[in-house]
Formats: sequence, structure tokens, C-alpha cells
Amino acid sequence: MNLGRVIVLVIAAVAALGAAFMAKNLTGGSGGKSAQSEIAPKVTPTTAQVLVARADIPIGQRVTPEELSWQDWPIEALNTAFITQEKEAGALQKYAGAIARVNIAAGEPISPRKLVNPGDAGFMAAVLSPGMRAVSVKISVETGAGGFILPNDRVDVLLTQTTQDEDSEEASEGFSSRTILENVRILAIDQSFKQVEDEEVVIGSTATLELNRADSELLALAEASGNLSLALRSVADTLPAGRHGPQSHATSRSKERALIVYRYGQATKLALKD
Repeated sequence: MNLGRVIVLVIAAVAALGAAFMAKNLTGGSGGKSAQSEIAPKVTPTTAQVLVARADIPIGQRVTPEELSWQDWPIEALNTAFITQEKEAGALQKYAGAIARVNIAAGEPISPRKLVNPGDAGFMAAVLSPGMRAVSVKISVETGAGGFILPNDRVDVLLTQTTQDEDSEEASEGFSSRTILENVRILAIDQSFKQVEDEEVVIGSTATLELNRADSELLALAEASGNLSLALRSVADTLPAGRHGPQSHATSRSKERALIVYRYGQATKLALKD
């Protein structure tokens, strides 16, 4: 083999190696670009799911799940007091049955301080109707309709007193009973604020009644002068025709009312004023 042919073969070999090297670089570069193009850029969310009121919720109203919903809220306008789905996914169920502490407008974000759940501090004050008071009286199975009275039921309050007949030749002792309050709402039995489904009997020692100021005074006087009993009213007659709110025997009379207290056979008439 002559020298010229050897030189040609060496040049061809070098050219082949150079072509292979260039092809490898080109293939590797395109593969890197392809891998980089497959990685999606990281997107920062601009909104969050915030719990809002679907309709106007007045103060003192019990909230239902239908009145709450999740709504997109801009991240930059997000307040730490808002209830977000990321932090409380079960907020719709958690706050169902809660009472509104303040008036909440439709579309307004919900915060824990605007609602109060049963058992929380301040729940009883939120449950009370405007102008009403919560007054507790002692009850038993005998004086509490056998334990069948539940929160939100309506009752009549009966007062039983000891009397003495001084007109007869021999002083005799007897008893008198009368209804002093009618159609009174039961707020709670002991620490139970709400009626539990399928619950038939609640045996408690204390019943909390919803009364206005005058009836609260009347009940306090009656409790000091005799024995009180609660008579459960039928659901059909809890609100008389034409009435849309609490009604009591005392408030249905004239403004000048009196309570007769018997002590040691002596009758004392106590005037009650509004």
C-alpha cells in the first residue's frame, strides 16, 4: 500500500470520528431542551376558598348549611380571621346550628367571632330573643312533666301554695294552685341547649326559661312563695292565633298585676309593675 492511500484512509477515519462526535452533541442538546420543556412552570395560586354567607343572616338566627358556601377570594385581600377551606375543610358542618352574634350580609366572609356554637361561652345570650331574659328554676321528674320537656318546647308555669281557712271554727290547712305564666319557651334543660334527634326523655334538675323582665320578677316571687311545676303544652297550641312571639299569663293582663303570698296563714298582696 502506497503512502497516498494510507493518508486518505487516515483522513477518512478522522472525518468519521468528527461526524460521530458532532451527531452525539446535537442529540444530547436536543434531548436536554426537550426534558426542560416538559417541566411545567410553578404557578402560585391567586385565590383561596373562603367561607361566606350565601344570604343575609340576622343577629340571633340559627345558621343552616344552606346559608353558607365556599367562594374564591383574592389572596392579597385574605384576612387571617377568615375561615378558609385549606384550614377548615369541614367548616360547613362545624358551624351548622351556630347562632349569629352580629348581622351578616350576603357574600360577607365568616369568621369564628361572628358565630357561636352550642356549648360555647356566650351561646345562651345569643339564643335569647331581643328584650328577653334567661331564668332558671329547679325541677324534678314530678314537676317537669316526667322528664319529657325538651329545649324549645313551650310550657305553662304553675304555682302551688299552702293556704289556711281562718273563717271556719277550726283552722284548716289547704292548698291552692294556679297558672302564673303561659306559653313560655324552654331554652335549656340543665346544660342541654338543643334538642337531640330521637331523644325522648331529658331528666334534669334545672330548666332555663325565656321571660321578659316583668315575668322574670313574677317567677322569682312565685318560686319564693310556693312550689313551681311545668306543664308541657302541645305543639299545636304553642302559639295562639294572631301571636307571633313569646306570650305569658302575666303580660296578657293589665299593667297592674299582683301576686298573693301566703305566709303563716296570712295573705300578702304584692304589686307587680312593668
